[in-house]
Amino acid sequence: MADKKERIIAAAQEVFLTQGIDNTKVSDIVKLAGIAQGTFYLYFPTKAAVMPEIAKQVIVEILAYLQQETKKSSSAAQQLNDMIDAMMRFNLEQKDRLQLLYAGLAKSEYIREWEDIYSPFYDWMAHLIVRGQQEQSMNADMDAFSTARILIGTIESTAEQLYLFDDKVDEAFAAQQIRTLKTFVHRALGIQ
Repeated sequence: MADKKERIIAAAQEVFLTQGIDNTKVSDIVKLAGIAQGTFYLYFPTKAAVMPEIAKQVIVEILAYLQQETKKSSSAAQQLNDMIDAMMRFNLEQKDRLQLLYAGLAKSEYIREWEDIYSPFYDWMAHLIVRGQQEQSMNADMDAFSTARILIGTIESTAEQLYLFDDKVDEAFAAQQIRTLKTFVHRALGIQ
């Protein structure tokens, strides 16, 4: 059963990327997934209902990528810097998928699920902040979970502005923005 659902999600993502969400029909998805159309509706009421599942997969991929890219960080402050760099690379490398994700969720009633989908990402960042507070390299008087949500929003907004909304990346401008972002985040967290 789960295999069919995974095939639907993978096929939907591929068809959405090649044809666009609006131009995709459920029949396109099921054809690529190799299942009957009725099977699709056992899992999803509409094609838009697949978007939260795609988002969950992307969050899992982001977290795995961040953990891999930051595992050698010697301190929470260094891990935060490495995380920012990794988020920028992920946004650049996965630009098409992220644009699809934002467009698909924004157009649907499923946008309300965004915060729940992001929960593992918030938890990961909150853990990083707690580690920094324990190391006494980050302000201890800030709620880690609230701060994590604000930081992720700030980092993602910067990545979106640099990589998702423009067709051409100005590398010098991007480098300057990333330096400014790191300075801003360090000052907000009290990192010396």
